[in-house]
Amino acid sequence: MHIDLASYAARDPLADVCIIGSGAAGLTLATRLARRGRHVLLCEGGDQVFTERSQALYRGESVGDPYIPLDAARLRFFGGSTNHWGGMCRPLDAYDFTAKPADPRTAWPIDRDDLAPAYPAAADILEVSPIPPDTAIPGLALKRVHFSIGPATRLKDKYADEVARSPHLHYSRNTNLFGLETRDGRITGAVVRNYTGGTYRLRARYVVLACGGIENSRLLLWCNRQSGGRVIRQPATLGRYWMDHPHATLGRALVFAPAALGLDASQSVFLAPIPAMLATRGVLNCGLRLHRMSPEDGEALATHLALIAPRLGERLRRQPPGSRCGVVLRAAWEQQPHPESRVELDDDDRDALGMPRSRLVWRKTALDHHTVRECVLTLNDYLRRRDIGRVQLEPWLADDTLQFPEDGELAGRHHMGGTRMADTPEHGIVDRDCRVFGQDNLYIGGSSVFPSSGHANPTLTLVQLAVRLADHLDARLG
Repeated sequence: MHIDLASYAARDPLADVCIIGSGAAGLTLATRLARRGRHVLLCEGGDQVFTERSQALYRGESVGDPYIPLDAARLRFFGGSTNHWGGMCRPLDAYDFTAKPADPRTAWPIDRDDLAPAYPAAADILEVSPIPPDTAIPGLALKRVHFSIGPATRLKDKYADEVARSPHLHYSRNTNLFGLETRDGRITGAVVRNYTGGTYRLRARYVVLACGGIENSRLLLWCNRQSGGRVIRQPATLGRYWMDHPHATLGRALVFAPAALGLDASQSVFLAPIPAMLATRGVLNCGLRLHRMSPEDGEALATHLALIAPRLGERLRRQPPGSRCGVVLRAAWEQQPHPESRVELDDDDRDALGMPRSRLVWRKTALDHHTVRECVLTLNDYLRRRDIGRVQLEPWLADDTLQFPEDGELAGRHHMGGTRMADTPEHGIVDRDCRVFGQDNLYIGGSSVFPSSGHANPTLTLVQLAVRLADHLDARLG
């Protein structure tokens, strides 16, 4: 049910769970716990629909590598960034949870089997279509992978009636977290503000912060400062190891035997490294995307390649045009988890509520460049060895200079890390159950807990984590 914040706070009830944020993680937690009869307080900083007033709180500076404006990379109203989600998803690979040879910091303290029981519920929430198993391509160190591709589920619409009608779910909009009170390793109160100057104190047995992969870090950095370091007692990793999936166009390819890669006229093909390649090539995970060109563009590419490679041109002239196809090569790949890629507080710029805005420092590394370059060169080697195609690289990948595109798609708007999951507080902010180290009743929901990213879009995995967290909290409530 929708509540008036002032009236609710005046009664000073003790909720079972207070959830800050109504995106994919927050709504999953709130609805599942309320269905079990738990008293849930769901606080959304925005309104039911997009408003400039709320969205303006997401403005912030981005430094380091070029990035999407922070207020354009996420949404701040009921349903969160699921309101611009494209619907494309797949689970992380099993080896995404492990310490990869190229960087052991990719390891999670849980594995895919720990999330498997939550998959059916998460797939139902997001209305995921059946995803075919990965398939090997003989002689290629890249496998063919598949996604559930749209239409996107709008959680705003899916859960609006349930949130409005549930007697156990108390929903307050325009309610922004501004502080956390803590004593003896427990959160004793959450301080919230609205846009008209009201400040209120809320109480709950458990508190979950589920505000997204940038805002979770900003809020914890601010709350920790306000508390004199008593919320996060070992904050060395707080805000750090922030990640997105870099996106870029890698080049073009002319394929003489499209069936060898599963190319047909109706769909794109997605390729990713097999586990052995992670070690032999020293790479992280990567999703190569082969988008078939129109026949006209494919023939234009063939003409271009014939001019710069005469021997290839002779062969192309002997081939009937319909026996080949042109593809655009794009990729979305796993960013190396690195402490210098981070979220900070910008003390020179405060939002309308008085909190420092986010400053994002996004820094890609030599391993990020190496990963995507090796993956596309592996495809090129396969095509050349079998004489079934040729790849033309974009200039930024043509040599070993560490260049990345400075315009175009840049990234997937997949905000991960900053409150990473770990076995110990020296290496992360939350434990395997998403509980903040040093706080008995404070949890984090969403992709900010990811220690590493794989190449798959994060929405399905973060909902799996939310389903798992709902079960954990329900058990703790007794």
